[in-house]
Parts: sequence; structure tokens; C-alpha cells
Amino acid sequence: MKLKSNIGWLIDKSNYTREDLRQRYNKTANTISNWCTGKSYPSVLELFDLAELLNCKVDDLYERSVEKTN
Repeated sequence: MKLKSNIGWLIDKSNYTREDLRQRYNKTANTISNWCTGKSYPSVLELFDLAELLNCKVDDLYERSVEKTN
């Protein structure tokens, strides 16, 4: 199982920018990019705050995808 991040898409449809998130969470631009691509993840507290900020549920931030095995 793998998690697919919806954070970038949710940011794009919100009134916020990645720069806004960078400043809010005191993170680098690279870290915010990694959250958007699923290379790294926000802390649990950040997830809940992010969901509230983006007006969604925590579950909406990620989707589960099943990796195919041969």
C-alpha cells in the first residue's frame, strides 16, 4: 500500500499558496513540495491543522493506492 498526496491539489484549489504553508509551518519550500508529492509527511498535528486550513478532512489529504505485485 502506498499513500498518494492530495495536498498540492487541495492547495491549488484553496486561497493559500505553498509559500503561505511554508511560513505557517516554518518549513522549507522543499519540505512543502515533499508533502505535496508524498516524499515526506506532515506531523499529525500539522495534518489536522492543514485539513482545517484547506477546509477538508484529514482523510482527504491522502489516498491509499495498492501497488501491483508481479
